[in-house]
Amino acid sequence: MSVRRWGWLSAVALLGMVAGCTPGEQTPPAAAPTTQTTSAEESTTESAAPSITRNVPPEQRKRLADLPVDQLCGLVDQDELSVLAFPMESGAAREVGFDPPVRGCTFQARSGGRSVVIGAQPVGFAKLGRDQVDLGTVRGTRTIHANDCTVFAGVAGATLQVAVTASEVGTDQCEKAQHIAQYVLAAVVV
Repeated sequence: MSVRRWGWLSAVALLGMVAGCTPGEQTPPAAAPTTQTTSAEESTTESAAPSITRNVPPEQRKRLADLPVDQLCGLVDQDELSVLAFPMESGAAREVGFDPPVRGCTFQARSGGRSVVIGAQPVGFAKLGRDQVDLGTVRGTRTIHANDCTVFAGVAGATLQVAVTASEVGTDQCEKAQHIAQYVLAAVVV
């Protein structure tokens, strides 16, 4: 059932049905892309410094697991999200499925078939990505499909999912997804 939920939100990202929006600042990570070796396997850990910094005081950070769907768009500021990715329309919150429903918010690009999805998945989904990524305060994973790059990050009681969709996806969309994930992570309890 959990794989079905992940597949749905990935499909939602592809269709551009869910997205997000909030103001603030975050300190970018100092690390550049690095390669690290684990005892069992070699994996690449990438880090990208976002172009916008955000510093949300700990007492103002929200628990992603507790946010109702109508507040997910409030995690990002539309103008700042446009700087991190591409010019966006307002976000549209969606709740799809049941037991529990998958919550998310989609921002459609003002032009072209691109979008950004910010979603709240259950705990444990952070390991769905194929490659490890450094998101500053936490490690995450990412996965690339033909039409989206999705970043997952484990936070208190939930998994943050950020997907950037486009007709063709490459490293540019993955960098955008990582920057947006770092931006959102500054506003949630990790």
